Amino acid sequence: MPPRLDSPGALLKELRESPRTPGRYIVLLSTGEQCVVGIDTLAALGATRIGIALDSQQVAQLLRAGAVTALIDRALNSLALGRRTRRELEIKLRRIQPDVLLIAEALDRLEANGILSDVAVARAEASARLRRGEAPARVRQTLRRKGIDARGTDAAIVEAIETDGFDELSACRQQAQKRAKALISLAPVVARRRLTAYLLRRGFGGRAVRSVVEEILGR
Repeated sequence: MPPRLDSPGALLKELRESPRTPGRYIVLLSTGEQCVVGIDTLAALGATRIGIALDSQQVAQLLRAGAVTALIDRALNSLALGRRTRRELEIKLRRIQPDVLLIAEALDRLEANGILSDVAVARAEASARLRRGEAPARVRQTLRRKGIDARGTDAAIVEAIETDGFDELSACRQQAQKRAKALISLAPVVARRRLTAYLLRRGFGGRAVRSVVEEILGR
């Protein structure tokens, strides 16, 4: 839930370091509200000892900081499982937090610290997918769905091609050879149609697809 901006004043009832994250502190207020924040937040608000009185504005700031901290932790847990773009994390976080401003603040902090980077994700994804034999057009679609803008997508693909090298005809042939094994029992015309559709779905250009299909299945 978003922090209550109309929270009344409160006493700092309990303050202890988080056993899971050193440098983070669990704060319990006399109102029953609880949050986890960093020592910098506590110092800025003067909330450094049990029994101190906080006015309504201080309470609101404390709860907001706690909400942002919780979102950052959720995002970090997700990033630990694999590459994520800002849009992907935003979608995930909105399932637990409706306040888009809090989400934006959390993601802004991750970007400022270099932990979250759409540029890095685009480069890594483009390189990995091209090496697996995906066509640039297919890679472009994937990156755009992940939330990478058109300029970032194009730059990542160009860089990956220049760095790793990419031969569309060779990649198309490699994919066709793998797929053709599953089509061997079909009538030639059916096999050609299915192989053509398969390669086009993977983003290969029509000229490369026609050449490879003819090469592997014949005219």
